[in-house]
Amino acid sequence: MSFTYKYTTVRPPDPSTQFDFTESRYAEILDFAVARFTFTRFGSISEPPCLLWRHDVDMSVHRALALARLEEDRGTIATYFIRLRAEYYNVFEWPIRAIIQEISERGHEIGLHFEADPRLDLPDEDLLEEKLELERVILEGVAETAVSAVSFHDPEVGNLLRFRRKAYAGMENAYAYLGEAGFVYVSDSDGYWRFRNLPDVLAENSDANVHVLTHPEWWTPEPMPPHARMRRCVEGRAAAVQLRYDTLLAEQGRINVR
Repeated sequence: MSFTYKYTTVRPPDPSTQFDFTESRYAEILDFAVARFTFTRFGSISEPPCLLWRHDVDMSVHRALALARLEEDRGTIATYFIRLRAEYYNVFEWPIRAIIQEISERGHEIGLHFEADPRLDLPDEDLLEEKLELERVILEGVAETAVSAVSFHDPEVGNLLRFRRKAYAGMENAYAYLGEAGFVYVSDSDGYWRFRNLPDVLAENSDANVHVLTHPEWWTPEPMPPHARMRRCVEGRAAAVQLRYDTLLAEQGRINVR
């Protein structure tokens, strides 16, 4: 199956767009969308105007929770796609697991953000289905909720975009809800609007179905360039690990040799 976006021109990043990606701006966009669209879930598409809001949680579950709270305050729903093999967070750590569960408890869907092994080829859908089923079961155990949707992380690895069936391993395939399925698609991948900016897309398509992809790590309290946002995630995780070490020694009355 061929793949096309409704908007096919990828814009070069504009440095000024760092001011688009703040919590306050996110809240404004949500308020605008709530007044014009019906928020829905993968597999439950209604008549236009319908808004399918998806978060690929590449780097930060903490930022994901911040956005989940903003959405809950406005009565909206989104699907949070979680990685099992992320460099930036570990779903098996108790604090991370608790955050994922809290996102679900706030009314949002938990999905699997699947990534192919770069060392191996996925020759067919049967093998893909086998791997997805294994990871779905693991993530359901972590999140303690059903996982009913999947999106592909870095889909060029393993040529994952060729897998376009509507569902795999009991999960709706996010990549089946794009241009050819009648959705206007907008993405903030890499920390800037890759096609058109989200406010313009929402304003110009208030009678259409829109598929929004955001990455929570880009939406911070203050504006900053994407590289600084990535570094914020890395340094925040390093600081948390260091704090756990220091706290554990203090609680157990041990000497913290420096």
